[in-house]
Amino acid sequence: MSREGTLKKRLFPVFFMLIITLVFISITTIIYTLSKDTIAFNEALRLRRAILYAAGVVVPESGQETDRIYAERVEESKDGDGNIKYYRVKGESSKDVKNIVIVTRGAGLWGEITAAIGYDVSGKTISGIEIIDQNETPGLGGRIGEDWFKQQFSGKHYPISLVGEGAAVGPNEIQAITGASYSSKAIQDIVNRASAEARDIIK
Repeated sequence: MSREGTLKKRLFPVFFMLIITLVFISITTIIYTLSKDTIAFNEALRLRRAILYAAGVVVPESGQETDRIYAERVEESKDGDGNIKYYRVKGESSKDVKNIVIVTRGAGLWGEITAAIGYDVSGKTISGIEIIDQNETPGLGGRIGEDWFKQQFSGKHYPISLVGEGAAVGPNEIQAITGASYSSKAIQDIVNRASAEARDIIK
């Protein structure tokens, strides 16, 4: 085989992989461009639902109805740079603020946990929490997103303490998830830190 033929044989796989790579990059770019608005809308909707849920508001299934309620009842409090510090949530038939909600983050077992935590206007009583994002172990730490776990926080007072799953609880205690002590402790820390922030905000 000539030197030219050998060179072509060696270069063919390189050019072939280059073309395949460019094709897949182009397809991925097109898919992202077409779907990025939908992704952004769904992320915003998920955040709005979390804010309402944490404030104790019944969250409708309809995205349009969620947007309507959010627009009517939620005020975003921003800092000097335009970043949202917390949310003020008005009553259903009143212009008075009934709850404040803080979106906060903390370290979980496998990554960052993002949660919305709501309080009454005194900052003493938790109105609810919603887990926005988490990467905990499915079936164990991932249970922090289950309703039974989240609903324990409603009506509780800071600081939150942990007891075993199935144990009797006091006014500032919640049941930890069996086999997921790290994730339970992570939520406890996130809620207690946010509770201190809420009291400072209200002051």
